[in-house]
Amino acid sequence: MSLYESSPTQSVDDNEQYSLMLDPVVEASEDDGFTVSAITDDETVEDSSIEDSSAIIVEEQLNIKAESIWVSMPNGEQLHMRHLQPMPTDANPFETESPKRVFMLHGEVECGRIFYHDSGKGLAYHFAQQGYEVFVADLGGRGRSLGCDDEPSSLTVHEIVTDAIPRLLRAATQHCSLSADESMDSAAYVKSTPVAPTVWVAHGFGGVLLSAAWARMSEAERTATQMMFFSVRRKLQTTHRIANAAVKAFCHPLTSKLVNWLGAFPAAQLRLGSADENTDWFSVYADWMNNDRWCDAEDGFDYQAALKANPIPATLHFATAADKIYSGAADVRAFINELGCHDARLIVANTIDNTKRKYDHLSLLLDPAAVKDVFKDATDWLLEQTAVNREAIADVDEPYFVDTFSESEQAVEKENFDLPFEYSSVDDELSSNNNDHSMALSLAG
Repeated sequence: MSLYESSPTQSVDDNEQYSLMLDPVVEASEDDGFTVSAITDDETVEDSSIEDSSAIIVEEQLNIKAESIWVSMPNGEQLHMRHLQPMPTDANPFETESPKRVFMLHGEVECGRIFYHDSGKGLAYHFAQQGYEVFVADLGGRGRSLGCDDEPSSLTVHEIVTDAIPRLLRAATQHCSLSADESMDSAAYVKSTPVAPTVWVAHGFGGVLLSAAWARMSEAERTATQMMFFSVRRKLQTTHRIANAAVKAFCHPLTSKLVNWLGAFPAAQLRLGSADENTDWFSVYADWMNNDRWCDAEDGFDYQAALKANPIPATLHFATAADKIYSGAADVRAFINELGCHDARLIVANTIDNTKRKYDHLSLLLDPAAVKDVFKDATDWLLEQTAVNREAIADVDEPYFVDTFSESEQAVEKENFDLPFEYSSVDDELSSNNNDHSMALSLAG
């Protein structure tokens, strides 16, 4: 596919509907970091950085095929996922095994672009350059998600946890890259076997939502073998005076009245993030941040008890020494304990590239130095986990895995993952949400 070619849109017309559109191939450079100033309200679709990055010739670099997928919700909203697929090259043929799939979920008042930038930089592109196939989600009312007419999403936290996240994961599992069959018409395509994302990544409050979704999922839906959390904490229990003052202001009755009067938490207007959050999110976030018990606001489901009974897989957590409000080590460590008995590792980031600057919850993902300070630790940990898993597999008899795979395959069929496909030709950029390129600097990522 040439730089300016695109493929048809793919849509599925039933309760598990999702659609996709292919974008031009992006040639990602080796420098995957990007400055915080690179994401501003002035950014437009015609960002010349795409052309600039594609013109850079880097030896042994990867070609990344980018496409957009939309997942329909019962309320009419369509949640967007950015799909980045590494294209095999002579230097990186990927012949030994198919690339692992990674699912990424952003935090509060942000969108999926916290993980990627049009210039080919960011954690998502870094993973793709390492041979991982990446799916980056946008929750409702932000990024390229559709159906809200610039209003906050009407999805409640309960609906995000019990429905939206599982739908996004199922769409990523079912989705395959479209490849034309030369013996058929150009509009005919073939599908490959469904492959579930096994690496789940989240930033900020997205990690709390992803963990809550895991607690309520069936065994067949829990496909993750590793999870990675950046600045993820639920309860704010630090004694830092600035953090305490911020919590008191956020949870003040006057703030609640203002949010109810406006119908949303005005994060974009206050330049605290790229997307406003609805009143349900505000009440749940305030409740979960202040209470020892972690329960669902709608049905009372006890997430702590469920996670103790069904611990998540091995996790890697990133915290910061300087940011006491959103990614303090004590709060991150407390969240690790809430996830049940499991293999967990905590990395506390301090100075940025041996300078006087300090990492905070945003610069963990956005600072150019994060490529070598943070991203390398992430991919090294995944390689280590892969080696551990292979050793475990070698110690188990083969029939066990045959039976397990068969059960998983039956579960996929039972959940109706194999969906019909239809095609249309809607242009990706014309369908983009106006909020896609308006990520302000967040204080609550």
